[in-house]
Amino acid sequence: MADISSLSRHHEDSQTICLDYSDQARQSLLTTLRMSIVLWGLIPAVISAFGLINLMISAVSRETSNNLHYWALTSIGLIIPTLVLIAIRNLSKSHLLLDKNGMEVPCDLLSTTLKPQYIPWNTINKIAFRQNENDSQKSSDSPLKNDQIVLYLKQQKPVVIRLDRLDIASCEKLLVCFDVFAGRVERDSLEALSGLIKTHLRDQANQSLAALAKGNVLSHTELWEDELKRRFRAAAFMPLEPGVIMRNGSLTVLRQLALGGLSAVYLGQLENNSLVVIKESVVPDDAKVELKDKAREMFAREANLLIKLQHPNIVPVLDYFVENGRSYLLLDYISGQDLRQYVKQSGRVREGLVLQWAHQIAVIIDYLHKQDPPVIHRDLTPDNLVLRPDGTIVAIDFGAANEFIGNATGTFVGKQSYISPEQFRGKACLQSDIYAFGGTLYYLLTGEDPEALSQSEPAEIIEVSPQLNDLVKCCTDLELETRISSAAEIIESLQRISQEKVL
Repeated sequence: MADISSLSRHHEDSQTICLDYSDQARQSLLTTLRMSIVLWGLIPAVISAFGLINLMISAVSRETSNNLHYWALTSIGLIIPTLVLIAIRNLSKSHLLLDKNGMEVPCDLLSTTLKPQYIPWNTINKIAFRQNENDSQKSSDSPLKNDQIVLYLKQQKPVVIRLDRLDIASCEKLLVCFDVFAGRVERDSLEALSGLIKTHLRDQANQSLAALAKGNVLSHTELWEDELKRRFRAAAFMPLEPGVIMRNGSLTVLRQLALGGLSAVYLGQLENNSLVVIKESVVPDDAKVELKDKAREMFAREANLLIKLQHPNIVPVLDYFVENGRSYLLLDYISGQDLRQYVKQSGRVREGLVLQWAHQIAVIIDYLHKQDPPVIHRDLTPDNLVLRPDGTIVAIDFGAANEFIGNATGTFVGKQSYISPEQFRGKACLQSDIYAFGGTLYYLLTGEDPEALSQSEPAEIIEVSPQLNDLVKCCTDLELETRISSAAEIIESLQRISQEKVL
């Protein structure tokens, strides 16, 4: 277990996820110490003055027998307030901090020390969920009452985290962090915890849908974005079988392309024999009929907006329809291979070609962000960018569509390695696409996915021009204030880099 003094070194190059942690007893003690800080500050002054006076008297009278006594009192008077200040500092840390290297645990969770500890992931043997079986102690406001996460450490006592001090959203993020950062650590019975979280979130989703039915203002994208963020909420449904006839006989399902917990993707064929892609939206199974109808109404309204998007580098949305109570988008079929497939087959992409592709991708982002209202892609990855035989890059799974139909993986919106810190926290913005763009360039240049929630720097792995390396770094800056602010700025940077290479 590492001391917290080393935490700054870990945090310099990694994003920290902060989970607020409430403890009434700790808060009361902290308030008491802060209110008494004036008293603690006066004690050393009084003792020191008293000791100094006595030392002066002893010096005059040449008595030295009691000098040590006064020095001891003075030292105690200085040590006590110092300890109080240290206690205030440590008790003020009322949250869990997690990054790609480990997690900082507050002192009130540790029985062996009075200061926070930084626990690297590689020192954890197992992560377990310890459930309180007494349902009478639980409520809708505190569904995890007395439930605990236990971290079993190598050559250290276990660390216990009380889950009732975390809200449901923070508990969900904690499980996601375990999944992202501690994927190789043995986990025991965490499925039970994810099930409890899923149930609670389902209740919250129904409340949101009920609010919609009552006419409260809540956008369809907000509703579905909230649903898609639910990492552990699997929406069970039966996928379409090959040969199914749809859309009044005009559409035939050929085969399933991808299937996840939140959506299904199929290859279809129209009457004129042209190929299309069918994406199915999954409405929560436990939603009431009238609430499902409300969601489909909003689905249709926003699907019409998608159909209006016209750009040569964006796959056209041809239509939307509802059939047998299930909602679908119909998209043009784009031939070619996605950029991940290209890299796997051909290896890392040379810098000159990366610059060409980067310009096309930046143009896509710029177009989406300049819509009224702006469209945030939310899932810009090598998997969703297809290289046509003519060298054109096309976004096949873009923007607003992901706000309500999900992606084929069944995870929350966006692949983990390409999700910005703010999107991870459920607050995606235009610059979230900039972060994903930088991660995509990193993958093309290095052939490796970037580390999750980290600033990417391809020069650490391969030889790359400083200008392009700096562009990737600026795009994947963890702070919004210092990250590149717009796609237009990226386009200007790419033009300068290309000109410099020519010269």
